[in-house]
Amino acid sequence: MRSAMPLLALVVLAGCGPLRPAAAPAPLLGPDVVLAAHNAWAGRIGCLWSRAAVRINFPTGDEDGRRMQHDLDGHLFLDKPDCLYLHGQVLGQEVFTLGMNEAKFWLWIRPRINTVWVGSRGGAGERRLLVSPSDLLAALGLSPLALDAGARAVFVAQKRHYVLSEEREVGGAVVPRRRTWFDRATLRPVRIDLFDEAGRCLLMAELLRYEHAGETEVCTLYRARFYGDEEVDLVLRLSSVDLQKRPNPKVYQYRRPADAKERDLDAPREPPSAGRAPSAASPPSAG
Repeated sequence: MRSAMPLLALVVLAGCGPLRPAAAPAPLLGPDVVLAAHNAWAGRIGCLWSRAAVRINFPTGDEDGRRMQHDLDGHLFLDKPDCLYLHGQVLGQEVFTLGMNEAKFWLWIRPRINTVWVGSRGGAGERRLLVSPSDLLAALGLSPLALDAGARAVFVAQKRHYVLSEEREVGGAVVPRRRTWFDRATLRPVRIDLFDEAGRCLLMAELLRYEHAGETEVCTLYRARFYGDEEVDLVLRLSSVDLQKRPNPKVYQYRRPADAKERDLDAPREPPSAGRAPSAASPPSAG
């Protein structure tokens, strides 16, 4: 089969035949069909309002390597293409907020440090924040996928999944940029990996459960791991999902929380002193 997608290889992995009759597998589809189906589905979701049960597990920064876990109640709001807001509370008290719009991104952590890290979209600081709102948006799997002319990609048909590996060339080497697994039966994304410019994994996200919100299926259970100098695990369980409802647009505007210390991630980094542990007021770092 010849695909119109540039520089895209189609590979079919054949396994051993079953020893007894089995249900017929979904028909083999080409990359054009799979991406067209995904983009049509993603195009039906322009915004999302939901309640969110949030479980976050992260290192404390102590020398003994301890980690902390919090189970929080909150909301996830999305207004494509650039606006995202996630927050978590305990007994009605805010614990954290993570947000972005077309110009800014921010992360506020209230307990113990009451610090907000902020930066400009596309600026030097965006890659310095391990739990990046733009990475989380990509992990939700709701954005359309398009391969530019001349883009490098490999499309693999596995027994249960189609896998699209988008690549880039760095210093003469070809490294992964993003890898997406699609369920062969539903053509919905079930796993998304993101990589940095050196091909190191930044994020692995599993999309574990789909449910209907009206007539459209949406993922309501996510498990993600963010990689960098440290690792942060995040589980999102969405409920009361509404694809028509929008929050007050002000939630997508950055406002410095009262009495919080503000750290500008676009500012030049100060080299740490030799033998000094990272400050508790430093955000989880992407390296």
